[in-house]
Amino acid sequence: METREAKLRDSERAASVELMQKSVLGKAPFERVEGFFAALAKLGLDEAEKRLRAS
Repeated sequence: METREAKLRDSERAASVELMQKSVLGKAPFERVEGFFAALAKLGLDEAEKRLRAS
């Protein structure tokens, strides 16, 4: 069971990385991506999603 869960987490992580590489974030300079994630951490995921949906 633990092995299956670990494989699932690894698969999800790989899919997330692939998605990010294909997105605008994957094409942005590292400093901007780093700043974006710092701002995201300050807001929290729920608040960031809410604000992005509203824009």
